[in-house]
Amino acid sequence: MTTIQNEKTISRTERLKAPTPWPGANARLLGLGLGLPVAPLDRLANFSASEFERFTLEWACGYLAVKVPSIIEVQQRGGAGDKGRDVIAWLDPNTTLKRRWTLYQCKHYGSALGAGTAAAEIGKVVFYSHRGDYSFPHEYHFITHKGVTSPFQDLLDEPEALRKFVIDNWDKYIRTEVRKEPVDLTPELKCYIEKIPFTAFRAKQPLDLINEHAQTRYHLTVFGLPLIERPKPPEPPSAVAPGENEYVTQLLAVISADLGQSVSALADFAHSDRHKRLFDRSRLTFYHAEGLKELARDQMADEAFFETLLEEFVDGLYHWHTGEPDGYQRLISTIKASQALQLSRHVLEPHVLPNDREGMCHQMANAGRVHWCD
Repeated sequence: MTTIQNEKTISRTERLKAPTPWPGANARLLGLGLGLPVAPLDRLANFSASEFERFTLEWACGYLAVKVPSIIEVQQRGGAGDKGRDVIAWLDPNTTLKRRWTLYQCKHYGSALGAGTAAAEIGKVVFYSHRGDYSFPHEYHFITHKGVTSPFQDLLDEPEALRKFVIDNWDKYIRTEVRKEPVDLTPELKCYIEKIPFTAFRAKQPLDLINEHAQTRYHLTVFGLPLIERPKPPEPPSAVAPGENEYVTQLLAVISADLGQSVSALADFAHSDRHKRLFDRSRLTFYHAEGLKELARDQMADEAFFETLLEEFVDGLYHWHTGEPDGYQRLISTIKASQALQLSRHVLEPHVLPNDREGMCHQMANAGRVHWCD
């Protein structure tokens, strides 16, 4: 009987294979209790109209302005009185008589952008450029998170068909949508529409928008990606760099006091292995912590994250960097205490390594926040 039960158990175990891990399981485990990550397109759908416009501005400033050499300046114009302009990229300086510009019009709706809604936006830029409020844009891009409908994309692919659609449907989609007062399609306005290049109108694909935004320093803070591939920390240069002067000066003062003689360069204490190792290691770990600063600046879009982390070290190690009367012991005890310091749920905390902790002590000195020798 037992044999039969064992066979049934084995058979059932073989049938019920263990579930495969969730895709991106490591990222979810590092999500600090935030739950399952939200897909980028779904996150875009949850933005408000103003948040989506901000996202577009980040993309324009962080990607377009970097990748497109002809862009001189990016401006946000969305809001009351924008005359159908959300984000502008200028292609010429303001001293140019006929200044070229590209318009990025944000449309954040619950469904794909259709031809009728888009026609109302096209009508605005047509009316205001014809009236002379601004010149007709060099390019006009619809920026959406749901894309455009297939019929509207067909019109964008056939500029003359789009021109005809705008003229034929002026009263239906445009006449009462440009401003408070209705805008009639006068012979002069129709003539203007027939002359302007409808090849200017285009639609940005949402996935392309996200992939390009991912190449900006804003992406991490918008989408909350928990896994960051941290670059290898920079190696200390052979000579002390200007940015190291403060902590190195303090380090030399510590070594001077401990040796009982004045030192001003590595050659002055090269005979002491203990002090030479301390000097070399201090520079190594200082640059490890510099790597954290670069991580905050380049991938988290805000170097202030590093400054708030530094503040935690200054506060958390207060009784060590102020307690010992001897400079050498004060430095060493602070470094030892840094390895056990409990950090808050800081955005950089998951990336702090032992060498970073030690390096933060020298970052504190370099910022003038601590003084090893009174």
